[in-house]
Amino acid sequence: MLAGLAVALPLLALPLPATHDGLHHLFRLFQLDETLRGWHLYPRLFPDMGFGYGYPVLNYYSPLSYYVAWVATAFGSGYIGGIRVAHTVGLLLGGLTMYAWVRQSLPRPAALLAAVAYSAFPYRVADVYVRGALAESLAFVFPPLILWLGTLLVRRRQARWATALALTAAGFILTHNLTAFMFAPVIAGFLLLEAGWPSATARRAYLGLTVAALLGLALSAFFWLPALRETQYVLAGKVGEQADVASQLQPLREWFSPFVLHRYFPEQGVGAQHPFGLVQAALALTGLAAIVLRRRSLPADARRLLWFAFTVTVATTLLLLPLSSAAWESLPLLPYLQFPWRLQAVLTLSTAVLAAANVLWLTAERPRELLVALASSAVVVAGLAGLALEPARMPGHEEPLREADVSQQGLVEYDFQTALWLREHGGEWLLEYLPRWALAHRSDFFLPAPAAEQPPAQLAVERVTVHSHRPLAEDLTVILGSPGPLVWHRFYFPGWRVTVDGRAAEARPEGPLGLLAVDLPAGEHRVQLRYGLTSAATVGALLSLLGLAVTVGLAAVARSRLPWPLLGVAALGLALVAGRAHAYPTTQNPSAIDATLGESLRLVAYQAEQQGAQLEVTLYWLALQSPDQDYRVFVHAVGDDGEMLAQHDGQPGLEFSPTTRWVAGELMVDRHYLALPPGPVTLYAGMYTLPEVTNLPVRQDGHEVPDGRVLVGRWSAP
Repeated sequence: MLAGLAVALPLLALPLPATHDGLHHLFRLFQLDETLRGWHLYPRLFPDMGFGYGYPVLNYYSPLSYYVAWVATAFGSGYIGGIRVAHTVGLLLGGLTMYAWVRQSLPRPAALLAAVAYSAFPYRVADVYVRGALAESLAFVFPPLILWLGTLLVRRRQARWATALALTAAGFILTHNLTAFMFAPVIAGFLLLEAGWPSATARRAYLGLTVAALLGLALSAFFWLPALRETQYVLAGKVGEQADVASQLQPLREWFSPFVLHRYFPEQGVGAQHPFGLVQAALALTGLAAIVLRRRSLPADARRLLWFAFTVTVATTLLLLPLSSAAWESLPLLPYLQFPWRLQAVLTLSTAVLAAANVLWLTAERPRELLVALASSAVVVAGLAGLALEPARMPGHEEPLREADVSQQGLVEYDFQTALWLREHGGEWLLEYLPRWALAHRSDFFLPAPAAEQPPAQLAVERVTVHSHRPLAEDLTVILGSPGPLVWHRFYFPGWRVTVDGRAAEARPEGPLGLLAVDLPAGEHRVQLRYGLTSAATVGALLSLLGLAVTVGLAAVARSRLPWPLLGVAALGLALVAGRAHAYPTTQNPSAIDATLGESLRLVAYQAEQQGAQLEVTLYWLALQSPDQDYRVFVHAVGDDGEMLAQHDGQPGLEFSPTTRWVAGELMVDRHYLALPPGPVTLYAGMYTLPEVTNLPVRQDGHEVPDGRVLVGRWSAP
């Protein structure tokens, strides 16, 4: 654990480093918190990502790492602190579980060295400080933990170890499914080898391992079953088909760093993005030599572990070389790894075991301890000294990332950075969870639409009342003079559920972007929207409930206490959600407005509330038809003496939902942020044209408004 703490020290003591994926995970954590505060306990869709159209991240991406980070956030660490804590937990527990597994077969000094190597070999360090790969970093906890529990099950054949193994296997899948996929053959191979050839006793071990594996799959089915079944709806389902793996396979010499103090991408000095470290390679080779020379004196379980680590190292290294291109092309699931260097996660484990064999050179305890101390120091120094850390920054900003940057405005800036990279450089992995029915517009859906070829149809909506709005739910009353669609500013996904007057209604995609829509008859209707379960998610949830019941029953038969701590964790989680939801609610009950702007738009509701040092004004727009030009929105905060105290101007959707993208019947939730006014103010809003600044004509409550400003309401600080 000390080695893990040493590796985590720069993360804890310095500003959050700039990494490849760091902002991805930070803003996903932000969105998880937003939705949990709205009492959506497993939000498969993050409603404000994708420029506010919604992005089903947790329908496809393993969720557990974000919940670990969120617990720290809920205890007061903030979002940035939550990311730091999650990485640190992965480093500390990864070393601890590696020690526990290796200690089953090798002496204590060897297990200590293996734990240090597993925590500080270059790819492990890169996961934290270069890639910022939160889920994969936390997933490093699970391979040695599963191998340790599986070995206990094989050797002791007690049901309690089967329940623990099942829960751990589920945790692995729920933390990072790609890493679980990579390690599955390694784990299965070692545990079958540990169980031995078929015999009466071995068959009992096989049965226990099989039951544990099936229960692990069942417990996690609520995630992986819809993720597999529903990849057909998003671009992620095509990533494996389009992955260019062959160009990333490098000759063996390109997989070894030339630097003793390891340098990381893009200064790695060889063709491979994430090569072996020199100290890592040296310790693995000298450990292999010790295995060869001391093999006759080793106990059977030690020989089994060490030779298995050697076999895994050789086989996995071969998959990094050009000669393995046929395997990448013929094995159907391999391309979904996208990058061959991901296999360095497996090699980190196997070479850490080989490095541990260096203690076999010595027999006395004290010299072994000295060897471990020297080798551990070399591993940590070589892994950390070559890091070139820069503080994380928001796109286009010079100052280091601050907690205040993790906000709705920051989320839009992050989305824009992703989209800009896509437009300039391409990349199948970017915006991979956009629906296929909007993929034609993947690189421009946040830009103004081309001119319409036909005049837009008018929607005969007389009134919309917004009763409540939560991140993944909405309650409305809609009055229409004739039949027409109601469209939400959300991408359609099969999980959306709409009820009209208490009855389920068919949701469908609408317009070029495939927005969520429902057809309404004329008259007054109560319309409720929520994100629910698809058929695949329902089956997955039932399988998980069944798996949970069997696991609890098995634990009861084995008189295991394991369910009680898990119940405690669940209770703590619900208490934290309740506390966050009470302190920082995300449910809005907006005030109604009846104002028509021009011929195309209507303002139907608003809500104003303080957010830190800003006033957040949320406007609810309804498009009566698709506007033929892009309008800008203004929000004015005017004091009692008529003085303008604060204002905000910009395109809707924090600049990225141009009105020419709106379709007839679309309800748009539009946030604006003003400097916090010093006293009570009257709020006004409206839209205007550019470059000639002209306010759209306004008719409010049946009366013309001469200055083109909608009287929104009064606001004063609580």
